[in-house]
Amino acid sequence: MKMDNPIKENRIVKDHTFALRLLSFALDTQCGDACGEDEKESMVSYSTGLLKYQIETVTEQHEKDYLQRCNAKARLRGGLKFLGKA
Repeated sequence: MKMDNPIKENRIVKDHTFALRLLSFALDTQCGDACGEDEKESMVSYSTGLLKYQIETVTEQHEKDYLQRCNAKARLRGGLKFLGKA
């Protein structure tokens, strides 16, 4: 079975707001147990990687404006800090 390449037009996810919204949600999530913390760490790691890739590869001006307006670099730093990579 042949799989299609998930990267289309230089994006893994078509919606340019997805990575920032997912990282914001993951960082703001409160967990009640160790399993929840593990899941949160996975979500933060995944969404941090997506947002970092988006920031590094953005080409369209409306997307650049969105990322700047929403302070995406600061949110990315928050994800990296949470993961101990800042």
